[in-house]
Amino acid sequence: MRRAALYAAALSLLIGTSGGAVARAHGFGERYDLPLPLGLYVGGAGAAVALSFAAVAGFSLGGEGTARYPRFNLLRTPLRVFASPWAVGVVKAFGVGMFALYVWAGLFGTGVSIENLAPVLTWVGFWVGLAYVSAFAGNLWTLLNPWRSLFGWADALSRRTLGRPLGMARPYPAALGAWPAVALFAVFAWVEIVDPQSAIPSRLAVLALLYTAITFAGMFWFGRDEWLRRGEVFSMVFGFMARFSPTEARAGGKVDDYAAYAAAPPGEREWNLRWWGSGLLSVERPSASEAALLLFVLASVTFDGLTETPAWVQFATGGQEFFRLFTANSFVAAETFGLLMTPLVFAWAYYGVARAMARLGGGGATPGEVALAFVYSLVPIALAYHVAHFLSFLLIQGQLLIPLVSDPLGQGWNLFGTAAYRVDIGVINAQAAWAASVAAIVIGHAAAVFATHVYALRAFPTRRQAVRSQYPMLALMVGYTMVSLWIVAQPITEG
Repeated sequence: MRRAALYAAALSLLIGTSGGAVARAHGFGERYDLPLPLGLYVGGAGAAVALSFAAVAGFSLGGEGTARYPRFNLLRTPLRVFASPWAVGVVKAFGVGMFALYVWAGLFGTGVSIENLAPVLTWVGFWVGLAYVSAFAGNLWTLLNPWRSLFGWADALSRRTLGRPLGMARPYPAALGAWPAVALFAVFAWVEIVDPQSAIPSRLAVLALLYTAITFAGMFWFGRDEWLRRGEVFSMVFGFMARFSPTEARAGGKVDDYAAYAAAPPGEREWNLRWWGSGLLSVERPSASEAALLLFVLASVTFDGLTETPAWVQFATGGQEFFRLFTANSFVAAETFGLLMTPLVFAWAYYGVARAMARLGGGGATPGEVALAFVYSLVPIALAYHVAHFLSFLLIQGQLLIPLVSDPLGQGWNLFGTAAYRVDIGVINAQAAWAASVAAIVIGHAAAVFATHVYALRAFPTRRQAVRSQYPMLALMVGYTMVSLWIVAQPITEG
């Protein structure tokens, strides 16, 4: 994505210039000299993940692992007011109102990206900020989702006036799985990472309207809740992130099934506080298409970081003549190629690890079964890299939302007195970003090691087989820890 344009413009707001060199998307405009060689950090992080396996392997969780964890029902406290119908209705109305404002700003506001709400809200508030909220607070998207709310209101109106639900409610083909969401995420990732026009407000608004049409068509044909579970890509992605969150919705023994929660009598509903990461202990296995979506999310964020490294620039520059065979813009062709190949490489590596795990663990499990049984262990890794890659972006470019609250269309308004706010790029420096990245990547991989251990105890007959089966996954996690830390270091140490 051309977030570099947003960053450079944020700098211009601070220093009063309108031109100058465009900084890297996540750079700081400063070089940070690490107090120790990068290789020591990379090797130390890999060693820390390996040591976490040694510690976790000694835990006694029972022969089958466990999906039980301590939880506390917040509906039994005064906090239940936040789950009341009126509070939920306010959040839903806010989500719909923000979407309407987003489209209006994109279509009729200024074409200057940082002075228009649409680009900043898309790439900063939505894709980065809401992912953090989902992981560290709870799945707020299920309430904010404007398509869910609008279709639900239309369905209620149809039932009240016509006496029948809205839509066809045709059976969802099992073979289709979550592949529509995979395809839609591929388009989203291409716009984010590759598209040179990804910060043009009108383009984003048109794409949002096209996505609205696809989403409404899916909900009309298959039913709202079915499409949200299988085809609405952001419900699925933020749902993955929310497995790490400290809150859950539970009803009828089902966790984070919001259709079941809404249908349950109030006395049977739970809004639980739990330990971070507890949601990863679910015994539920994803489908192959859901696993593919999770791998694609992890691969796309990794590739986004890779494009900021000198190694990638050298590759794309060296292959200019070849990539110009596909389009005049060789870098667009190169990045499209990389975006398509990275998830395939990830899938190949992950399936290879699953084959090795099945062979070492025994018990008759096939590589495919092992791959699906362990894929949720990638959630904390995806989250960790999301934090490492986007934290500085959120803290710096996220400040652009402050003036945009008062002037969302870039028309010179000052509705709430914040239009004159200027971005403070000193809110985080390269040293702090590096420390946060190291911590996030190591902690995320350590959490993944723990989740892998729980899954292994379920998947294999004996504790010894379970521990032995984890060696290939451990090697993959140690290797990815080292590679991802190297990628994150490039814009900082080369700044």
